[in-house]
Amino acid sequence: MPHTNSQPSLPYHGKTPRSRQNSHRAAVGAVAARTRKAAMYLAWLREVKKATDHGAQEHFTWPLSSICSIRNGLVDRGKVTAVGDCMGKYGKRVTIWGPK
Repeated sequence: MPHTNSQPSLPYHGKTPRSRQNSHRAAVGAVAARTRKAAMYLAWLREVKKATDHGAQEHFTWPLSSICSIRNGLVDRGKVTAVGDCMGKYGKRVTIWGPK
């Protein structure tokens, strides 16, 4: 029977059965954590109406790379959109994000 799952497989690797199992467990845990964080981010953004990535990073204290990744996933799903731009804290123009 052909594989029909439309979801991409979780990224996990390992040279031994044990390392593959541990990697798989970590990937499953990461999916759960990301789902929770995306829901938290979206709820917060709906509350504050608009924010920059640095504003979200200051609020949540997550790494900026995590903020960007979570926000990008929500943009891809049509839940967040760019609503403007402003001068960021490092003197560069940055995007302001808001809920859709």
